Amino acid sequence: MSSYNELMQGAQFAKFYVNDYLTNDFRTRITRYRTGWNLDDRELPTPELFLTYEPIALDHWPTLITVAISTNSFERLMLGPEGDPLYRVNYNMRTYVWTKTEGSEQVTLMRDRLTTVLRSSLLDRPSLSRHDSTFGCDVRIDESTLSEEFSDLTLIKGERVLAGAYLGYTLSINEIIYREQVGAYDGVELETVNLREDEE
Repeated sequence: MSSYNELMQGAQFAKFYVNDYLTNDFRTRITRYRTGWNLDDRELPTPELFLTYEPIALDHWPTLITVAISTNSFERLMLGPEGDPLYRVNYNMRTYVWTKTEGSEQVTLMRDRLTTVLRSSLLDRPSLSRHDSTFGCDVRIDESTLSEEFSDLTLIKGERVLAGAYLGYTLSINEIIYREQVGAYDGVELETVNLREDEE
């Protein structure tokens, strides 16, 4: 039987893959940007949380949240190595950036800088598609679909200020529909019952 990695897994895998990649990629990338922009870790902090679900409340800062908004297309490519149907599945995704610090100017700058680092990470296709080669699912982001949306207003929470943004994009993953054999039934045994004449 095919391994779990080869089965069609849907949005849960799309979110997990991006989140796992960002968790591994972001710390090194943000250090490089700090050096290039001559900032310290208070001006460009490393996110504390990387989530794949919509939290009721945020209590760690900054936080990156990756969600799947919808599935927009299925393209049948060919048969997989075991003869199973192989599809290219496109997911409409968003990765949110939430920041909190003192002062509206400072939090806006922090949000904008983190969004730039996030954009760099998501657009780095070789790193994205190869960060875990054991899946072999050829993950990619359609660069023409990438968009950035910034919150209109910063929000006050206690003595600190919040600011958010998100990057929207289409993520493509190769997925296999695994089947035991061609056909719906493996075999059915039929039982014949003979009725007596007085029961007919």
